[in-house]
Amino acid sequence: MAEKKPIIRLYFAKIKEAYYNLSEEEKSEFMRKDREQMDELGMQLLMMIDCRWSSEEWDFIGIEEWPGIEALEKRAKFEKEELETFRYVESKTYLGTGTRGIGEYGKE
Repeated sequence: MAEKKPIIRLYFAKIKEAYYNLSEEEKSEFMRKDREQMDELGMQLLMMIDCRWSSEEWDFIGIEEWPGIEALEKRAKFEKEELETFRYVESKTYLGTGTRGIGEYGKE
């Protein structure tokens, strides 16, 4: 049986004006729903990088670990249908699997 590896999702995000136009209550509700669903699906945030001070193209870069592709499929549906993320964030996403620990890179 093949080993089931977690899926790493690397994303680049630019917050759109529509998000900034939400009330504080609407922003809080959006973030609450977002976080709850990620937790339910078993996502672990490995790192979030704030690029707003150094990049005009992207506001944030994030690295997440998901338990499997099924969780990411559920996440994609939720982002599109429930959160309507496309209205609030422009993004680019890459998926992959880890190969080695950072300390092992380049070692035989």
